[in-house]
Amino acid sequence: MKKLVFLISFIFSLTVGLVANNDPNGAKLVSGTIIDKQTGEALTGVKVQVKGTDTYCYSDMDGRFVLSVNTSKTTEVTINMVGYEQTTLKTKELSISSDIVLNPL
Repeated sequence: MKKLVFLISFIFSLTVGLVANNDPNGAKLVSGTIIDKQTGEALTGVKVQVKGTDTYCYSDMDGRFVLSVNTSKTTEVTINMVGYEQTTLKTKELSISSDIVLNPL
């Protein structure tokens, strides 16, 4: 059952992402998994935020996140969690399945 729920949410995210990535207004859906560099484990509760805005999400129990960004107005996304170095990435570096590795402090 858990695999079925994951498969359905993955297909939904992929479909929404394909539509969003073709938006002429610059909307882009970015998603992926956030991983600890030392252990290789997925990180839960990591904040992924469009820099300079109130648009953000948190990674789920499996380290996955999905965030919509407007690439015509936004150039960077910050990834932040207590105990880890903050990471800032350009939106053009992110895709529908980006793996982001965080370094512990």
